[in-house]
Amino acid sequence: MPRFSRADVYRRQYKAIVAIFAASCMLVSIGTLVSTIAAGQPSDQRAVPAAPAPVKARVMTIPDTPADPSALTNLPRGVDLREGESLGIDVSSHQKTIDWGDVADAGVSFAYIKATEGTGYTDPKFAANWEGATKNGITPGAYHYFTLCSPGADQARDFLKAAPPDSVALPPALDLEFDGACDERPEAQHANAEVADFVSIVEKAWGRKLVIYSSAEWRRHYDLPHAEGRPTWLFSGSSRPEEDRWAVWQLRFDGTVDGISTKVDIDVIRPAHLRGD
Repeated sequence: MPRFSRADVYRRQYKAIVAIFAASCMLVSIGTLVSTIAAGQPSDQRAVPAAPAPVKARVMTIPDTPADPSALTNLPRGVDLREGESLGIDVSSHQKTIDWGDVADAGVSFAYIKATEGTGYTDPKFAANWEGATKNGITPGAYHYFTLCSPGADQARDFLKAAPPDSVALPPALDLEFDGACDERPEAQHANAEVADFVSIVEKAWGRKLVIYSSAEWRRHYDLPHAEGRPTWLFSGSSRPEEDRWAVWQLRFDGTVDGISTKVDIDVIRPAHLRGD
């Protein structure tokens, strides 16, 4: 006789089917889990995204002055540009609207452009002059006309709003003169402290040393402690400066350059001294 009844057989068959189904579901779940884990793990076969190429740092460059540009007629008699020197100008709104294409064609390689004066004043031609010089291949730089009427820190903040750091530009320049400044002249200790505040704030923001220009009257009255270890901007109208370690030499207040309807300051720059080479 059979070992199990028909009912027992049906029950056993049903349990076997259920067990097989459960085992199949478990295998599917395990397979899915393994695939998910594998997807999240690194594999020698998995493609690794390439690292982004490093961005090349943009640095200041000053074009060489052409061999025979019209602007060279502004040099003193018997004076020529030497190796490593370039011809340029410094301008402000006093030069009105400038045709920078003509200026470039005249052989100008760089331009220091007035950005601010004291506090609360941005030169109305600064933005247009900066854009015009840049678009025509002339290396621009910004300068601030310092006054003794307001704190140096406030003047620095105004300057940085107008002329934020730019690695391609010339380093900022500071113009120290009495012309157009306050009638009151504070003691040297106070004045030099205010200038030091300006220098410290702007140099920290730009990461470069300022170029210092000063009138002879300013130097007689306050000396010039801030020029120590920094590029200097000197004036000498009839010959090369006697001081050899200048970075910028202003040689005329009344120069003429194509594209500028007024008289203009003419300068020579030595990039190596500007960089401290």
